[in-house]
Amino acid sequence: SKKNKDIEVVETTKAIHGKDYTVNELFIGKKRIGEILTTGPKEFQSFLGDEDLGSSRSLEAAIEMIIRQWNLHE
Repeated sequence: SKKNKDIEVVETTKAIHGKDYTVNELFIGKKRIGEILTTGPKEFQSFLGDEDLGSSRSLEAAIEMIIRQWNLHE
């Protein structure tokens, strides 16, 4: 059975087009699997590498979306 690896979420800030955004990066071990860009109070954009997975209304949903997609790719 495949053991579920621990996912670490690291919050950083990134300047995009001169504006600061909160970015949550998802790591499994040392490997970054995705990131979530907070674009509004209930707007979280998920990315898996260069792939834009779309937006979610909560950080939890955005994290779920990345993990689901990552599991499909693995």
